[in-house]
Amino acid sequence: MDFARGKLMLASFLTLVASGIGFATRTAAGGPWEREFNIGGGQFGAILGAGFLGFGLMIFFGGILVEKFGYKKLLMLAFVLHLVSAIMLFIANPLFDGWRESDPENATQNVFNVLFWSAFLFSICQGLYEAVINPLIAQLYPDNKTHYLNILHAGWPAGMIVGGLFAAGFIGEEAWFTELPWQWALASFAIVVIAYGIMVIPEKFPETVGESSSDFATVFSCFASIPFLVLIVLHALIGYMELGVDSWMTKLMENLLPNSVLILVYTSMLMFVLRFFAGPIVHKINPIGLLLGSSVIACLGLLWLGSPIQSVGMIFVAATFYSLGKAFLWPTMLGVAGERYPQSGSVAMGALGAAGMLCVGQIAGPRIGTQQGFSMSENLQQTAPETFERYAEPEAITAWGYEYQPLDAAKLNAANGAELGEDGKPVSTKALADAELIDPEEKKVLLANADTDFPAVQDSYLFGGRRALTLTSYVPATMAIGFLGLLIYYRSIGGYKAIKIDHEHEDAEVPVPHEATEDPLERPAPTEY
Repeated sequence: MDFARGKLMLASFLTLVASGIGFATRTAAGGPWEREFNIGGGQFGAILGAGFLGFGLMIFFGGILVEKFGYKKLLMLAFVLHLVSAIMLFIANPLFDGWRESDPENATQNVFNVLFWSAFLFSICQGLYEAVINPLIAQLYPDNKTHYLNILHAGWPAGMIVGGLFAAGFIGEEAWFTELPWQWALASFAIVVIAYGIMVIPEKFPETVGESSSDFATVFSCFASIPFLVLIVLHALIGYMELGVDSWMTKLMENLLPNSVLILVYTSMLMFVLRFFAGPIVHKINPIGLLLGSSVIACLGLLWLGSPIQSVGMIFVAATFYSLGKAFLWPTMLGVAGERYPQSGSVAMGALGAAGMLCVGQIAGPRIGTQQGFSMSENLQQTAPETFERYAEPEAITAWGYEYQPLDAAKLNAANGAELGEDGKPVSTKALADAELIDPEEKKVLLANADTDFPAVQDSYLFGGRRALTLTSYVPATMAIGFLGLLIYYRSIGGYKAIKIDHEHEDAEVPVPHEATEDPLERPAPTEY
């Protein structure tokens, strides 16, 4: 039993490793995509958003499917679809070359669609994984759910560490070793997918709550609980802050670090280590107290990262503080759902995950990108208006309440990637000279003004990234208020307590209150934090 349980735990861990690798390499692909396809910041943000949209939809509906069809069938479906997502990456370049010949005006939009749907399919697989593995691990380790869910979700930062180091070594012009074709780097997650598939195929899985219950409707009872609805809103904010910032971290930190992927690797490494220590912390201060403290620390960490710090050492100190805040949030919330709503099985956990991922995909990714783009354009227009005229797109756009002229993606990439010397002037303008997607006549003007334009563009890019991080700090501040309210609520009913299902009595699937002041779907059990 212990061997089989450990094997299922490892296979579940590997699904998150694969997801983390895909996520980290995709966030580093902005440069190659800008150079090869002229994909701008808004489109890049939309692709990142697609990497969460399918996740959010599937993790909720996947939770229902898990209760109906069981764990293994959905894992096998995700296995196949994940490999299809990798194949789509390899056909993007040949398709783009064909479109440039047959339909040059729409070539960028067409290849954007391919990358968008590849990321969307990838996120569908992530949603299926989460719908399966969270309730599976909670079921395999019923007496210590929060601790083992935190260990399970150490697989996500582990994947980001591997993917981030791979990206730093092999993706982009600043790659440590050599620049590989981006397709090979982004499809590297498939190796881990194949490994977990080989482990899962011969294994027998336990029955889900829905499969073992005589009343399938019981799994939806969590939605009648007001505290659970509050948890859904708070988990959406967690998704915005944690995954939204991680999606943009490498781009927001460009020009501050020798290779901006390092900051993502570092924060992921801290998360990986910290999540192994969640159990002892939870038993000392209870899950809601941990979530409250983490929100406050994350807010302060984002404010620090958004401040005008130049020292690489201080950037990593600020990132350490931010990582301490975000490390426990996501898995601890899943632990709360598992402990307080065990009768809802994967549906309760899936609802939280869906809220988080939908918020990232539809709000956080595009909004953070828009905030960065708006702040960058506004700053460049104020500090270097002539440079702004040369680099800005001719038409203004309106998004998320911001109206501004975005900078041309190809021009921005050429200027932002240039190394500046001690005198503040570019060491080389080769990236601009080689940029195929810039009009030759415009390129002559840009090359003539590179000494003044490049520093101005880089300063404004940095300003935009910092401003986006500062604005995002309001999200964990709001979370802290919500968790404080939940802490007061649980104190009013006698403290936070885990609920256990009594399988000997059929009607015990839905807990009943012991106190008139308590939520009618939250019955205290002997285990108290």
